[in-house]
Amino acid sequence: MKHAPKALDEIVDKVLAYRPAAKNPIIKNKALVETWSVPLADIYKNENMRLDASHYDRQTEAILKELRNTAFPLKPLSDLASINLPGQFSRIWAQDENHGIRYINATDLMSLTGIGLFSADARFLSRESEVDIEELIIHTGWMLLTCSGTIGRVFYVAERLDGWVATHDLIRVIPHDDIPVGFLHAYLSSQLAQKQIIAHTHGGQIDHVTHHQVGGIMVPMLAREKILEIHRRTMRALNQREEAIASLTRISDDIEGIVTPNRGSKHGKR
Repeated sequence: MKHAPKALDEIVDKVLAYRPAAKNPIIKNKALVETWSVPLADIYKNENMRLDASHYDRQTEAILKELRNTAFPLKPLSDLASINLPGQFSRIWAQDENHGIRYINATDLMSLTGIGLFSADARFLSRESEVDIEELIIHTGWMLLTCSGTIGRVFYVAERLDGWVATHDLIRVIPHDDIPVGFLHAYLSSQLAQKQIIAHTHGGQIDHVTHHQVGGIMVPMLAREKILEIHRRTMRALNQREEAIASLTRISDDIEGIVTPNRGSKHGKR
């Protein structure tokens, strides 16, 4: 027993000297948990009294500080556009467009912009659904922003989606007449806006943001000629995307017509 203390010291020395990161590159490269301090005043002045650290993300604060330090005036998005989010409702599905209105959700939009095709067969919301269908209908020139699950994805409502109904999980951003939609689309897709949007994320199992929170993000008001230039370049890109999507749809329909000649198109033509 007289050697026990020495043996114990040796074990303790080995434990304290163990450095798994030096032998395991995966552990060595693993990101450390980041910590930072937040003034108590920032929490009290937050209208939602948020206590989660992600809401006070340092990159978001740096972006806001950078925006405030620019020479450009800042306006909340709600001053530049109408921002709406329909409430939840029970869906009644119709068989075709004779009895309902074509329906689209966020998954459909992400599939459409990714591969040019919708992810599932066409769905139609029955006009008998107990909901104000006019509140759900989307129109050309609007933007849709995902607000549940995947947060902050921005979609432009192109002409072929005009008059469709969209899920309640998409925030409608309708630019005012004097605000070019291409400028807002470019800004909302940028890191400057995305960081502000994501900072508002809340929820237990599923992430959410509200249209009120999105309406509060700050937009720098650039010189008018610069706003118009950004608008023109963005719309050119969006229109070219639409042309590419239309081509992909035609090619897919041609292939499907050859393989299964008696089967109709399922890619959402109106």
